[in-house]
Amino acid sequence: MKTVFTDWRALSLLISSATLLGCGGSDGGTTPSLPGATAVRSAGMVYAEPTLASDAAGNQTLSVAILSQSGIRTVTTDALAAASVNALKAALVPGNLVDWIPNGADKASVPADPAQTFNVILAKGKSSAAQFNLQKYGAAVSRHDNAPGPMIAAGWVYQKGAGSITIGDGSTVTADQAGRAFAQPIRRYQETYSVAPNAVVFNVNTDDYSKSTSADFASIPVTVNYDYGTTARQAAYVLFDKNYQHAESAKVVAIWYFTPQSKTDGKPVWEVPSQSPMLADKGNDPVSGQPYMSINATSPTSAPYSRSTEPFEMVKNTMYYVGDNEVASYLLKADMGTPDDPSDDKVIKVDAGWPNSGYQYWKNMEMMGVDPRSVTDIWLTHGHSDHYGTVVEQLKMMDHAGKKIGLWASREDAVAVTSDMQGNTWNIAGALPASETVIRERTTNFYEYDKWYDYGNVKIMVIWSPGHTPGTTNMLFRVKNPADGKFYTFGYHGGYGFNGLNTPTANNGWLRLSFQHGFSYLQNTVDVDFVSPQHTNQFPIVEVFQALKAYNRDPANAGKQLTMLDAMSSKVFDSPSVNGSKVTSEFSNQLEKRRSVASYRASDAANASYKSIETSGPFKPGRENGLNAVRAVVLDEGRIIQGFVGPQNKNPNIPLLANGIVTATDQYTNDPTGFYVQVSVDVQDAGYKGFIPEGYAQFSPGMNASITYKGGPVESVHAAKGTFHPPEVLRTQRLNSLAEAQTVLQSISKGRTVTLSLTPASEIVVPANVAQTFQ
Repeated sequence: MKTVFTDWRALSLLISSATLLGCGGSDGGTTPSLPGATAVRSAGMVYAEPTLASDAAGNQTLSVAILSQSGIRTVTTDALAAASVNALKAALVPGNLVDWIPNGADKASVPADPAQTFNVILAKGKSSAAQFNLQKYGAAVSRHDNAPGPMIAAGWVYQKGAGSITIGDGSTVTADQAGRAFAQPIRRYQETYSVAPNAVVFNVNTDDYSKSTSADFASIPVTVNYDYGTTARQAAYVLFDKNYQHAESAKVVAIWYFTPQSKTDGKPVWEVPSQSPMLADKGNDPVSGQPYMSINATSPTSAPYSRSTEPFEMVKNTMYYVGDNEVASYLLKADMGTPDDPSDDKVIKVDAGWPNSGYQYWKNMEMMGVDPRSVTDIWLTHGHSDHYGTVVEQLKMMDHAGKKIGLWASREDAVAVTSDMQGNTWNIAGALPASETVIRERTTNFYEYDKWYDYGNVKIMVIWSPGHTPGTTNMLFRVKNPADGKFYTFGYHGGYGFNGLNTPTANNGWLRLSFQHGFSYLQNTVDVDFVSPQHTNQFPIVEVFQALKAYNRDPANAGKQLTMLDAMSSKVFDSPSVNGSKVTSEFSNQLEKRRSVASYRASDAANASYKSIETSGPFKPGRENGLNAVRAVVLDEGRIIQGFVGPQNKNPNIPLLANGIVTATDQYTNDPTGFYVQVSVDVQDAGYKGFIPEGYAQFSPGMNASITYKGGPVESVHAAKGTFHPPEVLRTQRLNSLAEAQTVLQSISKGRTVTLSLTPASEIVVPANVAQTFQ
């Protein structure tokens, strides 16, 4: 996007002001009254540690050397109480781009809250990693006098022209996944800006900030090319003269470029996730010599550009994927249906992705026709930084715009687990780090579980599912498709990763059992049309879109275009059918992969770091030796669960999906010929009450050690208060065929009292005559 300033007479007037373009004048006045201009905070980069001076009353003034938008300055505050100084110093780290209220050329006014004398916009520090920030979205000079401050952009410099500069993250897409070249390379995270004739330029030395100097536009190096093998790239911050409301006429008025140049990892990047099967035919990387499919991209925390991908529409005008190619984020446009009244409409963003990647998510939203500042609510699934990472950035952006936004989270992760549905009390810390004070303070809503939030054409249910974290939530999105007027349900598992649960410990015993329970509970209690994965290595949502795009770009398909609803599979294509309906849904199949990882001794054999519940526990209290011939009440009709089927979203109508997508994660769980009968039951044993009691000691055979477990809820997250025997969703041992599973299923019915036996891992024992499993 190239912005052009059209009023050169106004520009000349602005340049003639005592302070550079759009800032407070040197006498403390304001800039001329121009479109987008107002009294704003000044901005600059700290390049030396601040110094203090005391007066006779014990007050202190603080002085700091800054590469400012009006030149190199030493900015001094008014006298401050000594207690306020440390808060100010924390913001004034060399490499921080800060803003302040000018009071003359070299003075900073102290506002009512002294800690906000200097606000940090971006922080470069000593990092060689580049940062990225869009012109219109993200970090900006702080709001002042009830108006947004000027914009800030950041990234690698890719081009300079006569009065223009191009900033981006280097992402370049030249062909679709079928190999058809685009007419022009796609660089969706790159923007070209107009530069004011007298823009100030600084060469910032990140090795020694004190050696930073003034420079000029001609001196700014340009990154040599877009090739991922170009590891040294020129990073810069740029400041504009106007706020986001006047982006089209804004000009760059200050540039800070960094030496030594920032480094990239030299690894290839793709629209699809690292190690995707879609890279199998792409050959070898000429830089490393490795097959492209074997290269795992660098973590987004240090290289956010390595995970970008194209956003896409999932349900017309209603549901969108706006995440990156590693972590998902969804956007839901909810219309309550009140004609000519948008006041009750919602724009809901589900999860907030990786830190430093906000520029991608916001650009992705814009590409889908949604202004990121129109978001009304953010719904978080759990307290891990790859899902809340840009929340604070989003809050700042909305504060900057003067717009309210609702922040939703589970109380269990944001605060603590204090109780469960069964009436037990707990004191278990949530996963959100104590340092995330802003998120905790700004959370406006805690979820009510197991109910539908009704927003007209969008309905959302949140299900508390501890395991991945104490407060992990799963979500169901019921979305109305404008094309046919029908609602479709998308299943979003909010905590799929087994990290931290690989082996039983004192702290994670209840979480391991809850993790397993959550997957089975969803398989037996919800019906889902389509999968909305939280990570792209859990279910190939990004590959599905890229395969769809390649299909639609094929000239042969010009008259038979497909949508994402056509491309996504609801049922596993290779699953057997019963009465004309496939046994396994794609959602249940996705759940089964990780359910298997947690449960079975195959995990131990495939991963030396894993110890499954089957071999290592914890075992539910009183069942350490299993149970023989115990009575139980059947609480549902039961379901047949097929072992995990590796090829996901197989769709023969789309060439790149004809064989499905076999993701790299946990493929040893592949067991399409195995079947289980899974049923909700009330087991009439006295030992287990739906939770692990505090201080419960148990021997773990797999660990060859006794473990004293900290207590925590399992089935009690759903059991009614006062329930002594909470409903458990248990499954049989592995059955060798669908026919055996059907035989077992036919022997049960809801409400029937049966006799069954359980293994130590609470699997229902299958005798030689499978029909005798339930008696």
